[in-house]
Amino acid sequence: MGGARNSEQVLLNIDHVQQRHTWDCGLACIMMVLSPQSRTRFSARLYQICQEEGFDKSTWSIDLAYLLQRFGIKHRYMTVTLGVDPGFSTESFYDHVLSKDAQRVLDRFREAGNHGVVVEQGAVTLNNVISHLREEGPVILLTNAHLLICIRCARAMPHLRSCLPCSPPYQGHYILLIGFDLKKNHMYYRNPSFKNRICSISFSKLDEARQSYGTDEDVIFIYSNSKRQNSS
Repeated sequence: MGGARNSEQVLLNIDHVQQRHTWDCGLACIMMVLSPQSRTRFSARLYQICQEEGFDKSTWSIDLAYLLQRFGIKHRYMTVTLGVDPGFSTESFYDHVLSKDAQRVLDRFREAGNHGVVVEQGAVTLNNVISHLREEGPVILLTNAHLLICIRCARAMPHLRSCLPCSPPYQGHYILLIGFDLKKNHMYYRNPSFKNRICSISFSKLDEARQSYGTDEDVIFIYSNSKRQNSS
């Protein structure tokens, strides 16, 4: 994962993957950080792997962490909630999945250490994200899509209010952070809901989108220099 790097700007060279459905944005982000061989294997066996992992079409951040471990990608998953926030029951986005997913998600958190899945409780600052992008690799981020305002998309398509049109107050959506520009106070990312393009967002707007209630401030740091496995 090469790309432009200096003290004030980083832009990682990462192949874009567009999601196939409304529910697989996180899986598309996973594919972007896999080797081409693993990506092809995952794509060909997508539905089988989803069933084997137990989440089918309902993907949580802990599921993404397990997938990264499955494919031998070194990672660190940070969240403010180890498990499921009971308050999510009031959010329409979670209402239809909590009853069937809550226990499964709790079990995955509880068993993470036994499976080599790295999970830590805590909030991540924007400086933490920038430091990781500069030194280590990309970052998978859970956002509220309603607050995900891309500067480039807004200029090209002013009729769009966000990178993923949706209804308020919350719509969970994963993106892959690939760089930043400190002079412009911009973060660069790939949005799996679109075809190949690099989106940008101001630091302040990104913080709003990633710290919105419903995200648990979930951040998955990817360590690009880790040894890649061919497991599946």
